[in-house]
Amino acid sequence: MHSSLTAILAQLKTVVTQLRSAVPNDEPFGNAHNNWSFPGLNRAELIDETESLIKVIEENAIEDIEKDRAAELNDYVRRLKHLHTQTIPNLWGNAGQAVTAFMLTLQGLRRALTKALPLDNHAAATTTLRRLTAQVRSMEARLLDLEPRTTSLTSMVSRIEAAHEAADQLPTDLASLAESRSKLETLLHDSTIDFGRIESLRTQADELDRKLRQSADDAKAVIDRCETAYSAATSVGLAAAFSERSLTLSKSMWFWVAGLIAALAAGSHFGSTQLQSLVSLFTQPNVGTAVIALNLLLSILSVAAPVWFGWLATKQIGQRFRLAEDYAFKASISRAYEGFRREAAKVDKNMEAQLLASALNRLDEQPLRLVESDSHGSPWHEIAASDSVKQALRAVPGFAGQIKELAESAIDAVKSRRTTAQKVAPDQDAA
Repeated sequence: MHSSLTAILAQLKTVVTQLRSAVPNDEPFGNAHNNWSFPGLNRAELIDETESLIKVIEENAIEDIEKDRAAELNDYVRRLKHLHTQTIPNLWGNAGQAVTAFMLTLQGLRRALTKALPLDNHAAATTTLRRLTAQVRSMEARLLDLEPRTTSLTSMVSRIEAAHEAADQLPTDLASLAESRSKLETLLHDSTIDFGRIESLRTQADELDRKLRQSADDAKAVIDRCETAYSAATSVGLAAAFSERSLTLSKSMWFWVAGLIAALAAGSHFGSTQLQSLVSLFTQPNVGTAVIALNLLLSILSVAAPVWFGWLATKQIGQRFRLAEDYAFKASISRAYEGFRREAAKVDKNMEAQLLASALNRLDEQPLRLVESDSHGSPWHEIAASDSVKQALRAVPGFAGQIKELAESAIDAVKSRRTTAQKVAPDQDAA
């Protein structure tokens, strides 16, 4: 596109933009101002007039324009600038003069474009196209009329040429035929020998294929057995691990059983000894309450350690027994899983999946679920933390206070006995 056309196109687009901003609505100027001297045009019509010039430039733009025409078009650039900077801002208030100036300027630009651009190319091209179309149709009719005769002539000429070439090449063809026949006999002999070799190779290939198929079947069977053995080894390994753990817990449980028996024996021995001492005290006359309470306290202390150890051994035995049974149960599941899986696979694939899910659920269970979460230091601690004591503290009014008073009275009694004993000892030394 020529530079002058590009500049005019840019100015026309600016004119459209200025029209949209300077004119507030699409009412005809005369009606909007109720003025007989204003034209009956509106903003949309002025924009259409401008855009029609833009379309003319875009559809008929060329690179080369005559020098005089280019100078005239270049002069319209400053005219359009004056139009959108001076005329259009006054268009709404003074439409009588501004619209006339606007339309006359665009008409002058249209005449200049008509002189500079080849606007009639389309009509000339249409006329030429019609004339050429008529000529082509006339030639096509002549060719269709000649086509049947040219077909027979072409075939006749082809046969004549073929016969002439055959007559010229007949001696050469006979010699070539004899030579080719000799070559064919040689090739036939060689191909017969090669065919025998191919048959032998085919037989060997069939034998190798049979052996390969047999080897593939054997390998598949070995893989199946390996997979079965791997599954069985996994089950056996799990079962052995669980059995080993169960056996270890069972063995350790017997040590605690022996400790429990020893604790019971020690408790029985110390208890019977202290009981005989208490019985002998009760048979003596004028025995003080302090002496009886002191012996009773010593009796309780003498059996406290065996009782505490017996309580601890009982809890350990119970926990280890539960853990050993849990590991033994998991070992049984591991041993029996492979057999159950094969039988389930024969019946239903879903049953096999359910069996696997059930076995995994059992094997995933943590052994610590069987171990008590609370770790009590003594039987008294366990009794104090029991639900029964907690319910008694909540249900019985003053139960906690009574326990506290009882403990304080016991402590005071022990302190008073110690004080009495300390006073009696110096008197006995003085005597």
